[in-house]
Amino acid sequence: MPEVEIRTVTDIETLRRVEVLQMEIWGMPPREVVPAHQLKAATGAGGAVIVAVDAAGDLVGFCYGFAGWRQRRPLFYSHMAGVRGGRQLQDIGFALKRAQREAALAMGYDHAVWTYDPLQSVNARFNLHKLGATARRYYRNYYGEMPDELNQGTDSDRIEVDWALRSRRVEAAVGGRPAERDWQEAPRVLEALPWTEGPAPSDPVLHAGAPTVRIEIPTDFPQIRQRDRGLARAWRVATREAFQTYFGRGYTAVDFALTRGERLRGDYVLSREPHED
Repeated sequence: MPEVEIRTVTDIETLRRVEVLQMEIWGMPPREVVPAHQLKAATGAGGAVIVAVDAAGDLVGFCYGFAGWRQRRPLFYSHMAGVRGGRQLQDIGFALKRAQREAALAMGYDHAVWTYDPLQSVNARFNLHKLGATARRYYRNYYGEMPDELNQGTDSDRIEVDWALRSRRVEAAVGGRPAERDWQEAPRVLEALPWTEGPAPSDPVLHAGAPTVRIEIPTDFPQIRQRDRGLARAWRVATREAFQTYFGRGYTAVDFALTRGERLRGDYVLSREPHED
């Protein structure tokens, strides 16, 4: 990672700069940003705002989470995390999430959750493989219509991940040692088929009985959404049906695997077998 300092911040001046950074990262209108006064309130009530600052003093990334409560237990809700364009492949996001875990542990949390778009393969790989999170909940059109540049044009479906902060799985992942397994024997219950404007989804197989299955998604979904909104919607519908079916049958997403061949393929790995949570 290039010279970047990771800081936990509470001062209102920096939090106002985080407002601007949100608009730069996601291309969102001002009314959609989390305002500085909310960020400030969260930092005083079990939340944290963590920023990445480069050598010139510019903010290049941040993550933000707040205190939550679910099933009579406290949890840390990691609501936003992003890195400025051109800096995403420099492990800044990984450093921010590691710092967020440390902050959450210091405040007494054992469990963190957040949501992401299940068709974003980069985020799927980051969350489920590199950070060691798991997922078993799928929300249809969670935020309704979203006007920002990265989300407009398709329903805002989301997967919610569980991050077991003290687990051996997460400890190894944030230490740079994620579990590496070969999932090639697991059958695909949804796969990408050749199509003129990009890979198209097959009809999902909804009654597979294997202990582990794979759901393939396109590795270039943002480009598909720009080229062909109809194809993007087809992927949303097909993956929605597959995830809701298998999560409903007790499967948990435990990894996101990449396979290189004639083209790069990305697969969610869902398992019914016991796993560390």
